[in-house]
Amino acid sequence: MSQCLISLGSNLGQRSELLHRAAERVAKSSVVSNFRASRLYETPPIGGPGGQEPFLNAAAAFDTESSAHEILSLLQEVEQWLGRQRLRRWDARSIDLDVVLYGDLVGGDSHLVVPHPRYPARTFVLHPACDVADHYRDPRFGWTIGELSRHVAKAQPSLCLVGGDADLRKLICRRLTDDHGVTTFQSSDRVMTTGTIANAPLPPSQIRFAESPVQKDVSTADAAMPAGPWVSDSLPSLDITDRTHWDDPRMPRLIARIQHVTEDSSWPAPHKIWPKGWRYPEYRLEVTDVEWAIGEVASALDSMRCPCRAVTADGSWWR
Repeated sequence: MSQCLISLGSNLGQRSELLHRAAERVAKSSVVSNFRASRLYETPPIGGPGGQEPFLNAAAAFDTESSAHEILSLLQEVEQWLGRQRLRRWDARSIDLDVVLYGDLVGGDSHLVVPHPRYPARTFVLHPACDVADHYRDPRFGWTIGELSRHVAKAQPSLCLVGGDADLRKLICRRLTDDHGVTTFQSSDRVMTTGTIANAPLPPSQIRFAESPVQKDVSTADAAMPAGPWVSDSLPSLDITDRTHWDDPRMPRLIARIQHVTEDSSWPAPHKIWPKGWRYPEYRLEVTDVEWAIGEVASALDSMRCPCRAVTADGSWWR
């Protein structure tokens, strides 16, 4: 028996009715037991084409003996039953159902990756999830949903990019500043004393940065942190493995791990997706198209500060 966490969302048509029918259908499935739903939350649309209506979002937790793929198939059957059409990423949708966590499973293929690669940046998933699965732990870095939600909310939305290659990370930062007005810090602002982040040949505990004396005034370790979202193309000078630093506003809310992929290298082995040892919450970004990746990072920052307004008193809306 595994504990499963799913997210539900809608911003087309009769949103509450669609969510009611979706949740009821999942709850009554023979492979689902002990189904619990969060309150319904209204949130603004993030990313995608303009002119979209606000979303209604919820989360649900349940127990199951079925595999993660079987749960995904169930959710997709419910989406199809309710008439969802998959046209464009981040587009308006009548119903959207995702597997967020499935027990301690870490892995993926072309159809499903668990834990969901980008849920840690999505307040519209974290807030509802806290209603029903506050104690569930992300098996990659060991934090509970409640701990993750509170951590993301403690400081300005922020990401440190790791993985991929240095030029790609610098390009993303430059375009975030030019196109979206996001404050960014680049690795020219500091020098690394040992190891390389791109391929992470050293354990995380041995990777350190020192401020560049030439540009020390713009280093994230010393500068007054911006009043809005920020992104760095490398890790901060603070030791990210030291728990005493995790609440420091100079620390990013999330590490954004980039995997630059091609058609032949998509969905690499789990140990390449999420190396062991960081023990810090991560957001995974698979880059096939740079323009898409830039927009995705900007959307992640917006998602981290997305206002969520509860519109029901409890989780009985689906009964």
